[in-house]
Amino acid sequence: MMRSSILGAAIVLIAISGAALAQDKGGAVSDSAAEARAKVRAACTTDAEKFCAGIERGKGGGMRACFAAHEAELSAECKAARTERGALRAKDRG
Repeated sequence: MMRSSILGAAIVLIAISGAALAQDKGGAVSDSAAEARAKVRAACTTDAEKFCAGIERGKGGGMRACFAAHEAELSAECKAARTERGALRAKDRG
């Protein structure tokens, strides 16, 4: 009886530790993604107003498609921030 209680407690501790590690890693990835997204927004605000004024930000990829259509005309800062975010997204996908 005592042996099964110890075994059960050990399993619970291992499960909790694994969940904590997974949460910690997920938080770091989302923090990096949020930081990269903020960097793109800051660097590309003028470009967005100039080339993509009618596009609504958010899900659906409209802004991304607009930037891709105007890639040659984007500012150097915007291009660099988009490249950095793209690299981070590729790394996160693994």
